[in-house]
Amino acid sequence: GKATLLTMARGSSLRKRGRQNSRNGEEESSEQRRRAAGRAAARSYEKPQPINWLAVVVLGGLLIGGGGTVAVKAFQGMMRFMEPTYEVLDAGNTKFLQNVLFDGEPWVVFCGKKTHDGRVNNTYQGRTSISSVQLMDKLAVQAKGRFRVGLLDCLRPLPSGKNIFERFKLKPSSISSQIAFWVANGNKPKLLDAYSLRSTVDYDVGRLATRVASLTELKATPITNTKQLTKRCVESKRGCVLIIQKGQSLPENAKGELNKLMKANRRLRYASLDITKRKISLTLPPAMMGYPQVVLIRKSAVGEGVDRYYEYTYSIFDDEFESKEVEKFISQGIKLTPKDKFWSILEPLPRISKIITQSPPKPKSKKASKPKKKPKSSTAKAKTTAGKSAAQKKKAAEPEPPKESDEEMYKRRRKQMDDDMRENAPQAHEDEPYDDEIELEDEEEEEVIDLDD
Repeated sequence: GKATLLTMARGSSLRKRGRQNSRNGEEESSEQRRRAAGRAAARSYEKPQPINWLAVVVLGGLLIGGGGTVAVKAFQGMMRFMEPTYEVLDAGNTKFLQNVLFDGEPWVVFCGKKTHDGRVNNTYQGRTSISSVQLMDKLAVQAKGRFRVGLLDCLRPLPSGKNIFERFKLKPSSISSQIAFWVANGNKPKLLDAYSLRSTVDYDVGRLATRVASLTELKATPITNTKQLTKRCVESKRGCVLIIQKGQSLPENAKGELNKLMKANRRLRYASLDITKRKISLTLPPAMMGYPQVVLIRKSAVGEGVDRYYEYTYSIFDDEFESKEVEKFISQGIKLTPKDKFWSILEPLPRISKIITQSPPKPKSKKASKPKKKPKSSTAKAKTTAGKSAAQKKKAAEPEPPKESDEEMYKRRRKQMDDDMRENAPQAHEDEPYDDEIELEDEEEEEVIDLDD
């Protein structure tokens, strides 16, 4: 009986110990599971799972297909959230603001700052203008990547102590309900006119976007004479890319490559020359079939103070016209000094002249024999003699003009020589008159691109 009782007690204790061990094991395993879940959650937080856009689109299509008003509104809200909007620029962030103003990327900047009620107010010379947030948002959508839209407190002082208006001598119109300026391609900011910014409610924002895009577009200016080449290209402080082409327009593939090149290097000037009508006094290598030639021209200051002078250099790209290769060529040249073998001295400065094609001489036509004149009668001869004698008598009766002095004769001959020289001088540019806009464009360039001035 004792053995039986001992066996039963031992079995009971073993069962209790087993239950305790299993309970402990369950607690340990649950703790391990909890820790593993925590680690997985941490990993998922650190590396968020990519959104399954296909599932989102399919789900959205099903919801919209079902006619759910809530789903439609949610989808519209999501699309509005994904649309580009205007950017708030901080006048205290000098580095970013300097990029906006001088880097060459196209911007339209509205002057103002946001208030607590969502409006945009800007005070200029005692006037408060209210810029429409809705207009800026719509303009950012209509820009379609051609330019960016920003909002800046234009009255906040820059590092120089001046505000935007004072730094760039901008004078808004007294009738402007809103104040905005555009800047692009390394040129100075310019105000948008009041007409372009009228009516924030019913205004055609697409038309405003088209106008801004045309103002900020970078183009290769056609060059037709030496003055244009000098002002728009050779004398440019930022450097110039001269595209030498056959014909007034480039092939479509070359146009695309040129647009890519200009967008990558917006601070440079671009000019084009049609060599079927004009020639340039530069020694160029033979052009590749169907490709334009690229000449990089640079004006560099040498020395300081009284000894300072400018040196003009150039380099020719004579490979296939591809934007990446030309961009490498330009980037390399800009980094190198004028003394590097990459550059050649541009001396004398290039000139452009018209190509004059001589037309073949016309064949001489045989002249028809003129009929012989009838001999004059004696009566007609008498009348003619009488008329001549009367004219001679009248001329003799008139007083003789005073003889001119030696000084007057010298002046008359000098004037006649000047007139003859002016008439016989080569008129290289008479078909393309020189326009004063070149001077204005040249004034836009600044040597010091800094907001500390």
